[in-house]
Amino acid sequence: MGKVITVWGSPGSGKSMFSCILAKALTRSKRKAIIINAEISVPMLPVWLPEQIIQTNASVGQVLSSMEIDTSLVASHVTVLKSYPFIGLMGYAAGENPLSYPEIKYAMVLQLVNAAAKLVDFVILDCSSNMANVFTPAAIEAGDLVIRILTPDLKGVNYLKAHQPLLVDGRFHYNEHLSLAGMARPFHALDEMGYIIGGWDGLLPYGKEIDRCATEGGMFQAIKYCNSRYTASLNKVLKALEQPEENEESEEEEESADE
Repeated sequence: MGKVITVWGSPGSGKSMFSCILAKALTRSKRKAIIINAEISVPMLPVWLPEQIIQTNASVGQVLSSMEIDTSLVASHVTVLKSYPFIGLMGYAAGENPLSYPEIKYAMVLQLVNAAAKLVDFVILDCSSNMANVFTPAAIEAGDLVIRILTPDLKGVNYLKAHQPLLVDGRFHYNEHLSLAGMARPFHALDEMGYIIGGWDGLLPYGKEIDRCATEGGMFQAIKYCNSRYTASLNKVLKALEQPEENEESEEEEESADE
């Protein structure tokens, strides 16, 4: 089973960009990753691939509205990057809107994530900021590693305060999430905002080149423009993903020694 990484947080904090950068970093050694975005109000397939026309029959909406989701259905709806075949994408297609499909069911999101994790090494869930979109809470429940990205300002802090009560159930592992300050700029009161939310695990600073990649349709090129602080936060996430592997290997060695 592949590992599931959930990226959620406040609007405009750079979640989708971080998901793309993370996917590039994870697949450097030719391991495979799928990014899934189920934000219907902003279809992501034409954002990720502005020069590629993708038919609606490749939409994640087709999968989530199915009676049952298995690996063959998911595999048939993954759009692979032509320039980087180790990254697959699942999202809504151009022209789709909130009325294009029936309401998403929580259980179907979990089925989708489980099936995708059987196909690749990593599944990255790029969540909507809207918790009413059940993809987001379901993705948080399903995540092996959960990353919350907040703008380090009053909007980001109050977004977290508003949504924290919705995640008190133990299955969401709220206290284990990594907190990153997204779109951080020099004028942000990082220390003060960090104190309010319980501290930052890393910073994802705003960068003109990264912003240009987003506006020009080159999100998967942005990793080339990450500064040292952004890279340090990215490496912290990569290390957190490796930690469980090390623990599993240690447990297996201990079991072998006992035998």
